[in-house]
Amino acid sequence: MQKELGSLLQGYRERAGLKKAQLAQRAGVSASFVTYIESGQRRPSPTMLARLMQALDLTAPEKRGLLRAAGYHEDPSPRLSDITEQLADLPPREREELIEEFSRALGRWRQLRRKRVRRVVIPIAGWQPRLLSPEQLGKMLRPALEESALAGLSEVILVLAPGKAAPVLKVPHGLKVRTVVQEPQVGLGHAILITQGVVGDEPFAVILPDDILLGEGRRCVQQMLALYEEYRCSVLAVTSVEGAADFKNYGIAQLGEAVRENLYLVTGLQEKPTRGRRTGLTIVGRYVLTPQIFEALQATPPDKNNELQLTDALNILLRRQRISAFVYTEKLFRVTPIKILLEQLIDALDESRPERLEQAMQITKEALHALTAL
Repeated sequence: MQKELGSLLQGYRERAGLKKAQLAQRAGVSASFVTYIESGQRRPSPTMLARLMQALDLTAPEKRGLLRAAGYHEDPSPRLSDITEQLADLPPREREELIEEFSRALGRWRQLRRKRVRRVVIPIAGWQPRLLSPEQLGKMLRPALEESALAGLSEVILVLAPGKAAPVLKVPHGLKVRTVVQEPQVGLGHAILITQGVVGDEPFAVILPDDILLGEGRRCVQQMLALYEEYRCSVLAVTSVEGAADFKNYGIAQLGEAVRENLYLVTGLQEKPTRGRRTGLTIVGRYVLTPQIFEALQATPPDKNNELQLTDALNILLRRQRISAFVYTEKLFRVTPIKILLEQLIDALDESRPERLEQAMQITKEALHALTAL
């Protein structure tokens, strides 16, 4: 079989008017490697054979003939033997460096495969100081806690404001609750970063209680965890944009290639765009994140308000690893407009500034629009 392969390859090479060294250069292999194949002493790996066929510009029937002669019945694909051959062609020092890097990457991959998502971070510091009582906050958190339990998570990490009473919670069976204090309160990214000591080197979920998922939507995190287990990359939930208010109040994700139904690769993210080209889907307050997000957060500069934004950190993470977006299509009630309304009203009354009241009235309209969606 290998002699037949060698004869065919030699015939195609001579037809192309190429010497062995010329074919080797085109295919990115050594001249001795071509000699071994043509003499029947060596059988190329599928990928090596594909490179030779491409260098010879063979027709489809000729490629099939070479594949059959080599004992391959399908289109060639990369295999371990191909990697070994490529390593053998490298200079010794480069080969050792690549082997060491591969060993480290393999170790990280094995650790990640063993780690399941057990924890969920729920930041609530922004709601505590002036907006809701502990009892009211507990009621607001109930859907998020039920969603966590439904997803099979075992531990909730609440990020609280300093010096404030903890919410009165009705915790579903099987959930353990821990608290972390955020001081100062300088953005969602900072709220996530301060949980690193509790989360450790494990993947974790994030639920923002501002977005309440209803009905079958409560299985959103459960579905995202299944996607993480399958693809082993960070996953964020997105939904369609309804108007300009969605753009200015929420992060935006640009999507690229479809991985499967309702799952896309993320190509870029933008935090609450107020001007310029605004396209994409708004980010829902549901995330499954790899532990590398902590490194990205540490490398993220503060925004113009001196806050650390999770969306900016995700853009940094996107340069290092893949991020997927799960398109959420169920019922969603967004509380953010109401939160902004309350903050504006309190500030306006505290400062006795009529112009702030006018701004609050505009936000009231947006809040009423959100209520009609409930």
